[in-house]
Amino acid sequence: MSFMRRTPQLLHEDHQATIVVIEALDQLLARAKRAAPDVRDPAVNKTLSQVASAIREEVSGHFAFEEDELFTRLEDAGDVGIGMHLREEHKAILPLGEQVSTLASGALETGFTDKGWTEFRVLAGELIERMFAHIQKEEMALLPMLDDLLDPETDMTLSTAYSDSH
Repeated sequence: MSFMRRTPQLLHEDHQATIVVIEALDQLLARAKRAAPDVRDPAVNKTLSQVASAIREEVSGHFAFEEDELFTRLEDAGDVGIGMHLREEHKAILPLGEQVSTLASGALETGFTDKGWTEFRVLAGELIERMFAHIQKEEMALLPMLDDLLDPETDMTLSTAYSDSH
């Protein structure tokens, strides 16, 4: 998918990068099932490292940008519903993502206990489900709306600010 405006295109690219991480996490869960994976395995280590950093750094910044810069513009243009809905999803996803990130970081240091793996598996499964649904909503509704709403000057300002924050 490509967009006329740079801001929705940058958000789309971030979504694609997040999907790569979420799919790797999903594959890790599917391969390991109920037995904790060995964090010394390079593929496991890479996935856990990506999960730990992507949520802390990328997702929280992405959400903040949307809430502070984009939803407010949509609301000013008369579309209150989508921003309210996506904010609610952010409120559910971010703490869940932070828990998964913290557990992934801990596992990288000390490995998984049976209890720790069970907790991680349950929370990560919920995060995967919520993130896929959330990204799909943004791709199908939010980004096309922004493509229509933003004028070239505003798009340049926003895309520069977003790029600088990453």
